[in-house]
Amino acid sequence: MKNITAKTKITYAVGGMGKNLAYGFVASYTLYYYNTVLGISASFVGILLMVARIFDAFNDPFMGVVVAKTKSRHGRYKPWILSGAVLNALVLYAMFEVPAALSGGSLKAYVVVTYFLCGITYTMSDIPYWSIIPAITRAGSERESLTVFARTCAGFGAVLPTVLTMSLLPLIGGGTDTEHYRKGFGVLALIIAIFYVATTIVTVRNLPDDELEEPRDTSVRELLNALIKNDQALSLAVIIILFNAAIYMTTNLLLYMFQYDVGDEGQYTLFMLISGLVQFVTMTILYPFFRKKYSNRQIFSVACIVGIIGYLGMTGLIFGTHMTLIKLMIPGVFISLANGIGYVLTTVFVADAVDYGESKTGQREDSVVSSLQTLMVKLATSVASFVAGIGIDLTGIDIASETQTAAAKVSLRVLFAVPSLVLMTGAFLVFLRKKEIGQAC
Repeated sequence: MKNITAKTKITYAVGGMGKNLAYGFVASYTLYYYNTVLGISASFVGILLMVARIFDAFNDPFMGVVVAKTKSRHGRYKPWILSGAVLNALVLYAMFEVPAALSGGSLKAYVVVTYFLCGITYTMSDIPYWSIIPAITRAGSERESLTVFARTCAGFGAVLPTVLTMSLLPLIGGGTDTEHYRKGFGVLALIIAIFYVATTIVTVRNLPDDELEEPRDTSVRELLNALIKNDQALSLAVIIILFNAAIYMTTNLLLYMFQYDVGDEGQYTLFMLISGLVQFVTMTILYPFFRKKYSNRQIFSVACIVGIIGYLGMTGLIFGTHMTLIKLMIPGVFISLANGIGYVLTTVFVADAVDYGESKTGQREDSVVSSLQTLMVKLATSVASFVAGIGIDLTGIDIASETQTAAAKVSLRVLFAVPSLVLMTGAFLVFLRKKEIGQAC
């Protein structure tokens, strides 16, 4: 196994930025686009997103097995990284460029098909992309260095559409009403799709073939049995679901908070910009600084506690008289700090779980174990979207009205804060019980 060069490190991270630009766009705005722009009920959207992720419970590990068994002159990973990116980019554009003639049942059918295809094609590229980390790095500083840099760039890519979309839509679409937003979403999806493919080509062209391990001729049953025996990986799966579901609940509902509670949709961009900067500083400056003094386990424990404090702060705002940007921003900074640390360390922990599984079973399943992270993040988004979708309809929020009742606002605040507090606390408790995770790091 060769040392990772600066060129490999940079070009690998570039692909992560483009890939997560697409993922961040879908994860942050699917519920809002389907519900507010297309007029589909939030409950239907929530159920759709949940069912699609349940499907991924079978699709993602299967893709991990397919990658592990792939034989190609370019290795196991690169063919899937590129082909998956191209297909996902095409589906992404189709997902946000919905034909105007569709309505009712035909609109729902189109949404269902394109959303399922988006998940399938993204998996084709995402799993081999992250699976390569334990295959080309040694446990320890080299792996952490590549992971932190790649995750930082990927995180930057995911934050960009979250921060800029609501500001760009009126400019690209030509106005602020539903029809102009609909046009804006389509054009923005096309721009992101092109960037996604271009950055993936950069990654694939500069990732050396000879750094990829040879495939093993093993059965699907053997790989999955080895995964089941990896108790560290399975515990991580639960932690990743709970931690990320808390974060994505916040992401899905934040725009609703600013539009229907704060009453100023424009301040959403400022909130996300500050949150994104906090997360970026956390990944690039704070984490490396604290890593010199503390173990990854200690750092992740503190991150969970900081996240819990943030959600407790959000909970304290439930019965306030008037919601403002500042009131949301103070606990929001705590949550962004937790998210920045969690974003990096869950990837490190999953890569280490590959080594742990090999030492326990004698079999190395980098693609299968690494597929867990993609799967669990998707399941987390489905839990968040399902609860948010059903919850929005139950709050009494009227998306067609500029004013909301006091009861509807309180219900929205409860939905925004309480489920995430429970989920983040659950992630921390599971992490405390599984003492081996991050202990040797």
